[in-house]
Amino acid sequence: MTLHEVLMMQPPYSKRTGLDKALDKAEAKGSLAALSLLPGPWAEAQTREDKLRLLELDWMANQEGIQLQLYAAYQERYGDKGLGSNIAVPTVVMHSKVTEKVSPDKEPSPWDSAIVQRVMARVILADPADAERVARIHVRKEPNFGVLMDSVISTTDNEHWREQRQHLVEAFLPLSSLAKILPVSLARAKECANRLGKMAEDGPVDMSDFLLHEAQAQLQLALLGAPESLMEETNAGIRKTFMFHPEAKLGVLSNAMKEIMKVAQEDQTLGLPSDGCPVRGPLSRALQTGKFHASTDYGNLLLILFAGHDTTGHTMTWLTFELARNPDIQKKVQEEVDQFFRCLNGRDPTYQDLSRFDVLDKCITETLRLWPAVANGTFRQLQFSEELSGQGGKQVTLPKGTLVTISNWCRHRNPDLWGQDADNFNPWRNFATEEMARVGCPMAAMTPQSARFSPFAHNPRSCLGKNFAQMEMRLILSYLFHKFEFALAPPYDALADTTIKASDTNPKNFRGINSGGTMGPMDLEHGGAVSDNERYLAACSEILGDKLGSEPESLRRAFTEKGVQPGMSNLIQTCLKRKRPAWMFQTVFCESCRFANLKIGMLRTDTLYESCEGEFVSHRGDQAGLHGSQVGASACVQTFATACVCS
Repeated sequence: MTLHEVLMMQPPYSKRTGLDKALDKAEAKGSLAALSLLPGPWAEAQTREDKLRLLELDWMANQEGIQLQLYAAYQERYGDKGLGSNIAVPTVVMHSKVTEKVSPDKEPSPWDSAIVQRVMARVILADPADAERVARIHVRKEPNFGVLMDSVISTTDNEHWREQRQHLVEAFLPLSSLAKILPVSLARAKECANRLGKMAEDGPVDMSDFLLHEAQAQLQLALLGAPESLMEETNAGIRKTFMFHPEAKLGVLSNAMKEIMKVAQEDQTLGLPSDGCPVRGPLSRALQTGKFHASTDYGNLLLILFAGHDTTGHTMTWLTFELARNPDIQKKVQEEVDQFFRCLNGRDPTYQDLSRFDVLDKCITETLRLWPAVANGTFRQLQFSEELSGQGGKQVTLPKGTLVTISNWCRHRNPDLWGQDADNFNPWRNFATEEMARVGCPMAAMTPQSARFSPFAHNPRSCLGKNFAQMEMRLILSYLFHKFEFALAPPYDALADTTIKASDTNPKNFRGINSGGTMGPMDLEHGGAVSDNERYLAACSEILGDKLGSEPESLRRAFTEKGVQPGMSNLIQTCLKRKRPAWMFQTVFCESCRFANLKIGMLRTDTLYESCEGEFVSHRGDQAGLHGSQVGASACVQTFATACVCS
């Protein structure tokens, strides 16, 4: 069992008593001070019950990948600058904490860390000037990525971060490294187009899964220098584990990491530019030559396997989605791509050739704005007290240690910064030079950023892999749009003319699902009408009330006898027909307050986790249909029953 999988076993505050005690501790420690300094929903929480409801709503929104939309709704309701308002929200955090002393003769290490749940205040920074300043100055991260140990993205030690970044950055240098491994990336891009052609012969293709597969392939083959056989063997399993897919097997991710790390440690043909030999698998070579603690290498490899493919895959999926919704723009991209290959006159493109793109560059940049893969932005802890813009433009002082989220979602969708069409895909908008994403030119090494725009975060703690992502996207997309035209297949064709608002929390509407740290498209095909069925909801409440603590087989029969819709079969088969009983928490469905708290259509969910003979179970159940998700992609391990926030 990997640390990633262990983390997913951590239950949330599933009982009101646990949350109540955590709130007491937070108030006693002064952890909620920021809530009285900035606008937000806390001001309307007059009673203890109101406060607990807000915390539950925030937790559930996070599990469902809808937290950013909830915060946008808060900004519009409580702030005086709309999506440009700095607000404060109460939240339940999961922080890593290193054990102070393991034994008298052993110093603690990141391996000795635990995940601690706390209630704290979180400041959502949306004022562009405040966001950019804090991102550049307060580089210390919040300790909320414990699963990544003390990796370059998660360490809270600024000096340790600098040492790692200085060591790893060589692998991502545009000309001396990436240009040298482009032939590997190019070969995979060609294979990608061939693979799609074969798949399309059988009907519509799930482009999200397809592009995530290709991004993982690019990562392993080009950056890590892994053999193609290892990539094909591990690709699907790695992605299923990260997505908490029902078919994900326990140990698949850890075994894949062992094999990939073995390549990094033993392959003598790997090389970095500074080695004076051909560049091959530069990131594996960097891991091979690092002098860091084993936990650092573990965290960085886990980070690479997830963030190195998930963000890029989602960005390409969103771009394809938007071009399918805008065929006139898609035609412009195809015309440019066709001209690009005509100019090459039959030869393979070089890294510098990628600078020829203009329309594609604009479409990628607009996708990074409208659908930022890392929509959360970045999580920081103030290193010292900081003045920020409060209600009415009044300056407020936040104390050292305050949790601050520099959110991309609200700034990238703010109509005051982008115009009234901020929720629409418009690659022709007036991007500043420093905001444009470019490849193969002098600007290629620059981080696309401004006060209003930071898809890769602001320097100095910006995304380390952005240059590789930019290169592989242009190679993959150029070959795909050179050979194919994309259209929306049912049921997504109904979204052709839909405007998707930043603050839309309606559970029935299509939206981006922010899960596991990245935002992917809502899956409309793996939900169904089950959760909208009143008979089903009533059955859930009655059965779980009567059968609390029963064996899985008894529960399965109870659901069958109640005549629950056939769409429930996946949940029954995946979750209940197991050899071990699971956690069960009694829940009560309450129709009357379904839209309590800002009229957010959010039902409470309790969790169920079950491990059985090497299988990692995390089927979405009724939640997949109710709120939508990437398949199985939720921070909670298992959702099963529904209830309102007042139960």
